[in-house]
Amino acid sequence: MKIKSRDIKFFVLGVFAMLLLVVITDWQDVKKSFLEGYNEGAFSESVERH
Repeated sequence: MKIKSRDIKFFVLGVFAMLLLVVITDWQDVKKSFLEGYNEGAFSESVERH
């Protein structure tokens, strides 16, 4: 079985469709999590590298 470019396109389209569906149905939690992550990292003074 050969994987054609059409198969790849439909797979990627399906992944983006599922991501969009999850974001739309769970918008309040997505927004809350995004803002928490942004506020934790946006105002940090420095980044430690190991």
